[in-house]
Amino acid sequence: MLFQNNSIDLTTLPQLDDTPMESLSPSYLKVSYLGTLIFFLILAIILIGIRFFAEFEIPFWVKLVAMVGWPLLFLLSLWHTYEEFQIQGFAIRERDLIYRSGVFFRSTTVIPYNRIQHAEVKQGPIERRFNLQRLEIYTAGGDGSDLYIPGLPGNQADQLKDYIIEKVGKNEQ
Repeated sequence: MLFQNNSIDLTTLPQLDDTPMESLSPSYLKVSYLGTLIFFLILAIILIGIRFFAEFEIPFWVKLVAMVGWPLLFLLSLWHTYEEFQIQGFAIRERDLIYRSGVFFRSTTVIPYNRIQHAEVKQGPIERRFNLQRLEIYTAGGDGSDLYIPGLPGNQADQLKDYIIEKVGKNEQ
């Protein structure tokens, strides 16, 4: 048999952008906003504590930067949280799953089922309050190739996990 290695016409390849993506639960946006708010409240408490309990004189320009910088960073973080939520999405296909994220640096991860080791569903206290779960998928490639999909409503994460485990089991046979 003669070895062949023919070229592939790139225009005939399926386009990943054409894949319809499922959005995360709208409640996840609230959870993300709440996390941002808690972080900036803690930061404000620390800054106020330094201001009142510092045993040295804080230069005026440092106070000014803190007073102007904190609200600007807070607003930028709220904007970033909203934009990230708009971009995040996932798709479950016959042979793989896709997850998209990133505002400034877009990332689209495609994981074939035959690379998945196992999957878990996790839920923190804030997620529990909003009836959300996150699906964590562990692959054969190590930490850098693991994936988690946050903001899944109700039992959707459990259903996806069961589906993925079933697909992984079929691939092993």
